[in-house]
Amino acid sequence: MDPELDLGPVDYFLVGFPPGAPLDGGALMQMAALVQHGVIQVLDALVITKDADGTIAGVDISEAGDSAELLAFSGVRTGLIADEDMQLAAEEMPPGSVAAFVLYENTWARGFVTAVHERGGTFLGSGRIGMDDLLAAIEAAGD
Repeated sequence: MDPELDLGPVDYFLVGFPPGAPLDGGALMQMAALVQHGVIQVLDALVITKDADGTIAGVDISEAGDSAELLAFSGVRTGLIADEDMQLAAEEMPPGSVAAFVLYENTWARGFVTAVHERGGTFLGSGRIGMDDLLAAIEAAGD
């Protein structure tokens, strides 16, 4: 594989906020800091709203408000998160809520990925362990 094409692992998250939650940009500031420090690169991002009647809408995250933090996400709406993805995400959302759906590359791992490929290695698998599962495993290990 051409090292210029090596990417870090690509992940996504869907973060939901219930009706009335303070949407003050605090979480976006933290994500913008990760981008600024080269830890991640946002590949696509979408704000999803679900009205009380269940109607959903997607909004470019950079157009979701007027805070300075949103400038870090200008131009990140690439369409990699498809309408079908938005529909599936909305199924997890209660009526009246807002969610952020973000697809991102773990840029911190690019050098590692390149080093593996340069040595003929391939990635055979990866995964995520949910926080509840991790805490249960830690508790069980302590028994």
